[in-house]
Formats: sequence, C-alpha cells, structure tokens
Amino acid sequence: MKSVRFFLLLLSGLLCLPTQALTPPSDDAILREFMWQRFVALPKNERPQIGLALSAGGVRGFAHVGVLEVLDNAQVPIDYLAGTSMGSVVGGFYAAGLSTDKLWELGNHIKLNTITPDWNAAGLFRFLFARKLPTSANLSKFFEQQLGDMQFEDMPIPFSCSAMDVKTGERVVFNSGPLAIAVRASMNLPGVFEPVEYRHRSLVDGAVVDYLPVESVEQMGADYIIASVTPLDFSSKTPTSILGYVNRVNDVRAAAMIEESARKANFVLTNRVLDTGTLELKKLHQAGEVGVKETYSNLGALQEDILLHALPYVFKK
Repeated sequence: MKSVRFFLLLLSGLLCLPTQALTPPSDDAILREFMWQRFVALPKNERPQIGLALSAGGVRGFAHVGVLEVLDNAQVPIDYLAGTSMGSVVGGFYAAGLSTDKLWELGNHIKLNTITPDWNAAGLFRFLFARKLPTSANLSKFFEQQLGDMQFEDMPIPFSCSAMDVKTGERVVFNSGPLAIAVRASMNLPGVFEPVEYRHRSLVDGAVVDYLPVESVEQMGADYIIASVTPLDFSSKTPTSILGYVNRVNDVRAAAMIEESARKANFVLTNRVLDTGTLELKKLHQAGEVGVKETYSNLGALQEDILLHALPYVFKK
C-alpha cells in the first residue's frame, strides 16, 4: 500500500502548500475517506474514467459478483466493463443494469440444464452416435428471460466481451448488437459444447485468446483499469482423460495470458478460488464469497491508488 505520508507529500506539492502545514491525522482511513468522497462527487467528465476487466474461469469466475458488490458499496465508479467467459456473464448482466443482489440470486438458479438441453440420455446418444457435442442453446433463452432483447448500444455501462472464431483462431470482440448470444458465445467451452454459429463465424469461449480482457477496456477509453482475476488452480489432481489433458494445456497457456494482461492493469484483484472445477455449479456462491473477501481486504489500497492517479482532478483549481 502506498503510504499516506507519500500521499500527503504529493498533495502538498500540488496545492503549493508547505509540507509542515499538513498534520497527518491519527487515523489514515479518515483522510482516505474524506478524499474519496471528494473524488466520487466529481462529475464523470471531470475525473479519470475507470474500467473493470473480468477474467474467465468457469464457476471460479463467479468471484466477480463479490468483487462488484464491494466496489458498489464503496462507490467505486465503473465507467467501462469488459468480460470473458464467466466474466462476460457477470459483467454483461451488471452492465445491463442488474444489481449484485440479483446476480447472487441468479447463482441459485444456474444448473446444467440451464446451459444445455443435452445433459441427458438423448444428448449422450447424440454424442456417441452422431458425433455431436452438446449445444449451449439454453443459455441464450436464459439470458433473454433475464435481460429481454438487450442490445449493447442500450446498456447503462459500455460493455464488451470476447470469443474466439475456431475457423481462424481470431479473437472476436462484441460491443454491438444483441447481448444474449454474444455472452453465450463468450462462455461456450471448446470441446464441451458445439461452436455457436453467429455472424458467419463459429465461436467458442474467449478464454482461449483473451482470458483477461484488459486491452478491451483500455480500447474502450478507460484511464484507470482494475483487473479482477480468477487464476488457474494447478494444485488439483492430475487429469485422467483426454479432455482433461487438453484443458490443462489450455490452462497453462491461459496462465501466461493472465500474467501479460495483468501487467497492463493499474490494480489487480486476485481471487484464488481453489479446488473448484469449471462446471461445479454448486460452488458458485463459494466463489462469490472469495471475491468479497479479496476486494474488501484490498479496498483501502485500491482507493489510495485511484486517488493518487486522480490527484490533478480531485484538487483541480
């Protein structure tokens, strides 16, 4: 954490006041809170634009709900949002105007049959004899039930999400058109669900090419970027299936992407959701609680860092 003494020195220089004229309060939190309230009271166009990047991670990515809850309560403004995979679901719903209370509630209703109609004997027959992967079509219906015909252009918070075109290997960033199918494509696990055919592309989970979409938030116009990451858990047991080995290889590649993207963020929240599989839906709320704890424990440091970044705005003459 950057020291309040350093903060006061910067402040004194900015205000052209002698350092000795400033007496640090006995409680650092009081000073931070005073300055924070001054910051959040600024009109949007008179302060740095804050962006939030939400990583992929399957069920682990539900930690982002806890992150958003704490940021909400602390009045941290979110001007731009980008997400990948589960980050696109949480971020998309939040950017569309759903409260964090509603997101927690939705966590109670997401089951495998919410995602696919093929998690049954008929689906197994289809896979074994027709060589067809399950479809994630039910997700679009679920999203439409919650969001209606929400378009990116109508969202209260500008939002984007990433997928990959399996035909070309390209990253595809969605920021216009209908939200539901874009979010579905962004979390469409490769090798688990068949590709989503949309806009002449065959789309799968964006985690393969953009695990942590910091670059997307930057391109949207954010001056300060917070990254919420759910890193991979390599402490779990060794894979025993072909799909398990393929996923582990993808996880290793994703870890490298996380490290590279995180370096471009101003502040990183690392939500260590351990011993949780990608589709262990019963652990959604546990993952969310990890996000609450991680963000709350780092909230003071985050506020100080934002304030240091925003000094010219907070004390603009």
